[in-house]
Amino acid sequence: MAAPNRYSRIVSWVKLALPLIALALLSTMFLFSRTPDPEAALPFATVDIDELLREQRLSQPRFAGTLEDGRAVTLVAASAAPEPANPNRIRLTEIEARVTVTDENRMVVSAGNGEIDLAARALSLDGQVSAATTSGLSLDTARLIVSMDRMRLSAPGRIEIVAEGATLTAGAMEMTGPEGGAFLSFTGGVRLIYDP
Repeated sequence: MAAPNRYSRIVSWVKLALPLIALALLSTMFLFSRTPDPEAALPFATVDIDELLREQRLSQPRFAGTLEDGRAVTLVAASAAPEPANPNRIRLTEIEARVTVTDENRMVVSAGNGEIDLAARALSLDGQVSAATTSGLSLDTARLIVSMDRMRLSAPGRIEIVAEGATLTAGAMEMTGPEGGAFLSFTGGVRLIYDP
């Protein structure tokens, strides 16, 4: 008979002790809590609700594909929205494109904004376009047009290319890549400074 009495007493004490412990924990949590700091609160995004309702837009879209010769092309942007007048044109902001030039050489192109023309299968980059290759070549221009179905880049305006020991400026540039190669053509006051 002693065993059931001991068990009953333990259960009675636990029934009393557990709610008291929970009450003590809750009271200490409220007693030692600090007042909320409005500066440390989570920030809200500043977006124009009317603009979001007016136009269709994608945030952080990613386009990927291959050229006819199998070279990979990837494009990432901060936002993409179709033009209201022509849905075959997509406006992009804060663009980064990766193009495989050769098996060993890749190019990363970044621009402030641009436009994809689905009918012409071309990407037009504007707003301080810069590019860099894994071989150490860098390029700066105001506008760059990239073909999406074959290896072709063109800069219709002034361009500056810097490589190891050389700086080239020109009025325009075109890069084509038949049969896996990459050929550059410069026009309009080409100037090359070479420092061996």
